[in-house]
Amino acid sequence: MTDTEPWTTRRLRTWIRDHLAAREVDSPAVCADLLLASALGAERLRLYMEPDRVATDEERNTLRDWVQRASVHEPVQYLVGECWFRGLRIEVDASTMIPRPATETLVEVGQGRITKTGAGARILDVCTGTGCIPIALLTSIDRPHRAAARLEEADAVARADLARLRAAVGMDANESTTPSGARAADRPSDPASNVSEEPVGSGSPGQVLLEAGAVVVATELVPEAVELANRNVAKHAYADRIEVRQGSLFDALRPEERGTFDLIVSNPPYISDAEFEKCPPNVRDHEPATALRGGLDGLDLVRRIVAEAPTWLAPGGGLAVEIQYDQAERVRDCFVEAGFTDVRLDRDTDDLDRVISGRHDGV
Repeated sequence: MTDTEPWTTRRLRTWIRDHLAAREVDSPAVCADLLLASALGAERLRLYMEPDRVATDEERNTLRDWVQRASVHEPVQYLVGECWFRGLRIEVDASTMIPRPATETLVEVGQGRITKTGAGARILDVCTGTGCIPIALLTSIDRPHRAAARLEEADAVARADLARLRAAVGMDANESTTPSGARAADRPSDPASNVSEEPVGSGSPGQVLLEAGAVVVATELVPEAVELANRNVAKHAYADRIEVRQGSLFDALRPEERGTFDLIVSNPPYISDAEFEKCPPNVRDHEPATALRGGLDGLDLVRRIVAEAPTWLAPGGGLAVEIQYDQAERVRDCFVEAGFTDVRLDRDTDDLDRVISGRHDGV
């Protein structure tokens, strides 16, 4: 990066991609886009819209440092401090693992397991890490209710505008005329004619739906990860509905919470000791072992979660756990032994066995 030719966005992307590819970094083109977009303070789409934009000296210095670190397999997500999960921007750091696309399957399965309890569900997320799972769950659960609230608000605004228009032209709220001069009483009633001009907001049906939304308790062992999860929760405006507690698995729960959760989800450490040694260097050498390693066969924590979950589930509540693709049969047996029914295995976007879930009638 020292010659006189301008270092445009196009040229920088090519240089970063080729440099990382030569050092066998996974997905070098994607990594190049992530590093470049973050250094330039732009969205990835902007890189393609402004290919001839020339980087400043400061931006080039930042990129030089990041590319050197990425070349020795430091995760790009840690370098830029964020990743994307189900369309959500999630802050990441070295206190916990980087969210993977495979975990999006856990969110989908979990949401499907709470259809009967709807928006008022109580959810427990064990081993929350960045907090991406409860944030994504609430975002998915809220989506139809937020849409309903927006429609309700738009309808109320339209009704209020119509009432103000009638008042401005001296018409009674219950009176209107048709093009032929007929009174409103002589034709089908207009539902907007009885609107009051109450301000939209407090007490509207849409808001009631949102105020009755699902709530989450999330547990995490590592103090720094708890702080990270809380930052993500606050950034996505869920601080009043997601409570992050420090503790191992269920240790952070209170006795009175037994039998109260409609859904428990977990992406626990599940990599076996042997498999961990085979992990690529960006994982093995940089992501914390506390978030990845699950013991000799990878199931130390998974077994505990499945065995103890019935104590905390409400009757008919669901449990969904992310696993390694080759652990399905062993974990399915754990579910059955713990009294779960309707046990199901779901695959991720790579068509690998990824999430086991079931229901429990209670203890």
